[in-house]
Amino acid sequence: MPPSPTTVALVIPCLDDAPLLARCLASVDKQKRPFDHVIVVDNGSSDDSAAVARAHGAIVVAEPRRGVTWAARAGYDAAAARGADLIVRVDADVELAPNFCARWLHAWADASASKLVVGLTGAARFDIPGLRGRLLSAAYLRAYRYSVGSALGHAPFFGTNCAFSASWWDQIRDSIDSSDTFAHDDMLLSFAVRANETVLYRPDISVAMDARALRGARQLARRFARGMYSMRKGFSTSPPQRRLLERV
Repeated sequence: MPPSPTTVALVIPCLDDAPLLARCLASVDKQKRPFDHVIVVDNGSSDDSAAVARAHGAIVVAEPRRGVTWAARAGYDAAAARGADLIVRVDADVELAPNFCARWLHAWADASASKLVVGLTGAARFDIPGLRGRLLSAAYLRAYRYSVGSALGHAPFFGTNCAFSASWWDQIRDSIDSSDTFAHDDMLLSFAVRANETVLYRPDISVAMDARALRGARQLARRFARGMYSMRKGFSTSPPQRRLLERV
């Protein structure tokens, strides 16, 4: 008997991002292999983000508690409750290639043959044309991947483009403190990976993302501060020396 097909849910946290969400969902509509569920988490938007999501046929989940930690959690719970096997997470400011869903499914079929793999993380590029855009994208993502991944002992989840098992989320969800909204939700998810588990990096699965993360020194400083805070929080319960030793 052939294996049952994998059910895949796309989760998109959103707060006042109607124009970018419209672009994102337009690319979702063009998927050669459609997602089984498209879930947009409205994190208390004051614009028409929820209306945009419904216009594209997405499931809208309201999460009034502000913070992407709460929004992501609500989306993952909604995906698991709808019977998803694989949860794919992207941000509202991305644009997807038409084969995006199909590529994640193929990657998951290969990776999930190992019981160690609970998730996969992809790449992204700023939608800045030319060499400048490529260099900025590489520098931004490599800094995150190497600084965090070297201490984790595996690739960190990148919230803009990642995927993980819904059954794994059910197992670890209560270990994540979603009330800490200053922390990066993808780093909290990364620290939830246990000693006998791992996350694989798939640079061939990429998204185009808006360059707003680079706009302004204050924006960059805040992201850096949140990143350092998230690492300190994670290492307070899972210090790198112990974490790496457990993974040998």
